[in-house]
Amino acid sequence: MKINIEIEDNIVKPSIYPSQMLDTETKKVLRSMEKGQSFTVKTAGQVQHIQLYGRSVGKRFSSRKIYTGDRKDKNFHFRVWLEGDREPKTRKPDYAKNQPKTFGSLSKQASQSDGEGSATERSKVPNEILTLIELKEENRMIVDDLNKIKKILRQELGYSDFSLEKTDFTEDES
Repeated sequence: MKINIEIEDNIVKPSIYPSQMLDTETKKVLRSMEKGQSFTVKTAGQVQHIQLYGRSVGKRFSSRKIYTGDRKDKNFHFRVWLEGDREPKTRKPDYAKNQPKTFGSLSKQASQSDGEGSATERSKVPNEILTLIELKEENRMIVDDLNKIKKILRQELGYSDFSLEKTDFTEDES
């Protein structure tokens, strides 16, 4: 099967980028708009392209869906207002600003000191928390001591009732 090809000259190749919905003349009109001015477009996609372009050039656009007639399913358009100026957003993100300072144990910065003094002083742990930690440690040591005493009582005296109730020893038990 043979393919017949006709060669044509001066045909403009359409761009694959959606920003080409706005040609240079439309972009020039959008840049020259003043606060409070408005215009209408037919689709929500056109509104989104205008708002995206506005972000890139430092303009803030807002829109509302306007209904006309009795039916609200097909009789509408969008009115777009210029609300003011804003800082233009660049498409290139600032990767250096978003990088984490440390990345787990593989980071070189994790092993370096962040300042002078002990880690407790640098992190500024409140004194109340430090006091509670010390009390907890003392309580643990007391429990360990009581367990040692119980072990000795079991081994040496054969005592097995370690309840905290007060017991009175009589002559028969001693």
